[in-house]
Amino acid sequence: MYAPPPAARSTPRWFWFVIGFVVLMLVAAAVTATLVLTRRFGGGPRPGDVAYTLQLTGLDGAAPAKDAVEQTRGILLDRLRQLDVGRPSVTVTAAGTLRVTAAHADAERAKGVLAPGDLTFRKVLDLVDSGDPGPDCRADVGVPDPAGALASARNKLGETVWAKANGLKDATDPDAKTLTGFEKLTCAEIGVLPPLVQFAAPGVGCTALGHRTGPPLAPRAKVTACGEREKYQLDVAGATGADLQGAQAGTSPANGAWTITLRFTAAGQERWTGLTREALQQQVAILVDNTVISAPMIQNVIPGDAEITGGFTADSAKALAARLGHGALPTRIAVTATDTVR
Repeated sequence: MYAPPPAARSTPRWFWFVIGFVVLMLVAAAVTATLVLTRRFGGGPRPGDVAYTLQLTGLDGAAPAKDAVEQTRGILLDRLRQLDVGRPSVTVTAAGTLRVTAAHADAERAKGVLAPGDLTFRKVLDLVDSGDPGPDCRADVGVPDPAGALASARNKLGETVWAKANGLKDATDPDAKTLTGFEKLTCAEIGVLPPLVQFAAPGVGCTALGHRTGPPLAPRAKVTACGEREKYQLDVAGATGADLQGAQAGTSPANGAWTITLRFTAAGQERWTGLTREALQQQVAILVDNTVISAPMIQNVIPGDAEITGGFTADSAKALAARLGHGALPTRIAVTATDTVR
């Protein structure tokens, strides 16, 4: 007996809705990914983007080596990408000169990572409230070498003040209050004064110390540096940026404040933990580019990460993490021009 073939089953209308929705989502994801990748890595500078010209010098003040320039270029580009800056580029335009470009909307965030990022951890030996930040130092027309700056400072201060300054035993020495004439010194001359003189002399304020020129503070020497309101006398560095494995910005589960977590290498962890053991119940200053950004009291020996807290916004925390996480620059940099891409 003949049996008719089964009727073809029509595809439910909902099936095509699902297929259409999936295709639409895939197209949207592809477009979004393309835009994100173009924003972060491609496309090159566009008219209206911001451009910074950077002049590089070696850490010794001489012309930078070619490999140091290239390393600086790579670190700055990594920092910009970590911050998700739009259309970042860093190119060598001349010997010792870089041009950094970024989307105009990200101009300030881009500029925030154009700094050395030199990091040290030091035990606080003494501190005074800076109160009045004091007079600023005058920028030099041509920055002299350290020996020339020291000789010039001695000449301006005179032999009597110079002898008293170099004869100080500690910050409580009565002669410290009689030291005068430091307001006449340039930034380079302030920078080469003995650290105890920088700390004890009433004429050397945090404004001048913040603008002193020269290389990063030597990790193996005692130094003087300033925070937001205090002037600190600091021990040799117990750990440095070379001991870091990475830096991550995030919010504290306790209060939602932005913090930066510093992770150490194995050897760096030993140095950091040893510093917290040595400085137990004392303050340890965390310096970035010669400025104290935090000086926590060490309540316990810390066998793990270090954490920086205090007044960060989301942008400032992420910018500082980008500066620290990729290591200090092998050159000194100065932003010599800011313009717009034509």
